[in-house]
Amino acid sequence: MGLLEGKLAVVTAGTAGIGKAVATRFIAEGATVVVTSPFPDEVAAAAAELGPQAIGVVGDAADLGDLDALAAAVAATGRRIDVLHVNAGRDVEATDVADMTPEKFDAVAGLTFRGALFTVQRLLPQIADGASIVLTSSIAGTNGGPGHAVYNASKAAVRSLARTLTAELGHRGIRANAVSPGPTRTALFEQFTGGSADVEAAVTEHIPLRRVGRPEEIAAAVTFLASDESSFVAGVELTVDGGMSQV
Repeated sequence: MGLLEGKLAVVTAGTAGIGKAVATRFIAEGATVVVTSPFPDEVAAAAAELGPQAIGVVGDAADLGDLDALAAAVAATGRRIDVLHVNAGRDVEATDVADMTPEKFDAVAGLTFRGALFTVQRLLPQIADGASIVLTSSIAGTNGGPGHAVYNASKAAVRSLARTLTAELGHRGIRANAVSPGPTRTALFEQFTGGSADVEAAVTEHIPLRRVGRPEEIAAAVTFLASDESSFVAGVELTVDGGMSQV
């Protein structure tokens, strides 16, 4: 039997990158997985690729109406959520604090932190006692990289949210934890490097393992936090960055 056999999981932004790798691993471990994205074609393609244990729901985690629709879709399954992976987030082009606009602020924080908090809130009535909540934070929440003040602060807030949720929901046996990836080979990373081997080499120089991570490696950490293998782990941040932020 798999680590998540018979469980129902929800993975926001679960149709690409880390989210899709998590959904793939969850299904391999025996779960039924609800995946979300704002893009209908992407949802349809991912659900078809993931197979019959996947349920695709179109929705933007920054939109409260869409989150209510997601909660209704989960309720329609007649099952409770055993695992919630709050993964949706975004950054914008590097912008110094002096040049930040309210629009850019809202675009990042509105999904990365506000969306994370309200995803949990709207789905909470559907979350089973003893469930696991895993929030995607980032090493950006501690490294203070220039030009990304709102993203960095939002990811720090997500990590803090794992502590508060644990304090508020622990009496129900619900564990909340954060996973904080470092540079990971996703479309966003390729966009960051612009396909430049020199830029990637400059990044890997700061990683003790001298390579970027694979989405599957982040998914393995999320699966650990989602499963009973971590049954006495709550409120923590699990950093998965090849040692980049640790040494």
